[in-house]
Amino acid sequence: MGYNLYMRPGAGKFIVFEGIDGSGKTTISKLFFKYLKNKNINTSWFREPSDSKWGKKIRELADEMDSIPIDEEFKYFLKDRKWDVENNLRPSLKNGDIVILDRYYFSSACYQGARGMDVEMIISENRKFSPEPDLLFLIDVDIPTAMNRIRNSRDVEAKLFEKESFLLKVRKNYLDLKYDFIKVIDGKESIDNVLGSVIEEFEQFFLP
Repeated sequence: MGYNLYMRPGAGKFIVFEGIDGSGKTTISKLFFKYLKNKNINTSWFREPSDSKWGKKIRELADEMDSIPIDEEFKYFLKDRKWDVENNLRPSLKNGDIVILDRYYFSSACYQGARGMDVEMIISENRKFSPEPDLLFLIDVDIPTAMNRIRNSRDVEAKLFEKESFLLKVRKNYLDLKYDFIKVIDGKESIDNVLGSVIEEFEQFFLP
C-alpha cells in the first residue's frame, strides 16, 4: 500500500499508545513498531517517562508515590517531557519518522488527575510545548482484566497506582477524554486481534 508517504523528509507522523496498567499497551506499541519496521518504514519507538535524569527520578519515585508532593511530581513530569520533546520526538518527526510513543501527557493527566489534580490543567500546561498526536490509541480493558494481568505478570503485590479503586478513576479519566485523534481499542481481545485493530485504524486514518 502507499506507505511511501512516510518516507519523505519532514512527513513524520506521531502515534501515541495509552491505557491503564495491565492494558497491554506497551506490548502492542512494540509489536506495531516491529510491524512498521518490517515494511521498511522509517519509525522510532520511545516511552515516557523517558531516559532523562527526570524520567529516571520519576521511575525511582514510582515505588513511593507519596514521597514528594504531587505538584512537585508534576514538575518532574513536565521537565522530563520537555527533554523528550526536544531530544527525541521533534527530531524524529523532522526526520520523517513515524514516531510511536508509549505514554504521553495524557497519562500524566489521567493518573495525576486520579490523585486529585485537575485533568484539563495538566493537559493545557503540556500542550504549550508538546506536539499533538496524529493518532492516539487508547487500549482499554476493564479493571478485573487489568488486575488479573498485573497479578499474573508480577511477583510483587500491586503498587498503589495499580490498586483497583485507583485504576478505576484512571480509566474513567481516559474514557472521558474527547479528542478526534483518539481511537479506543478493545484490549481484552487476543494480542493478534488487538494489533490487527490498531493496524486497521492506522491504515484507515492515513491511507483512505
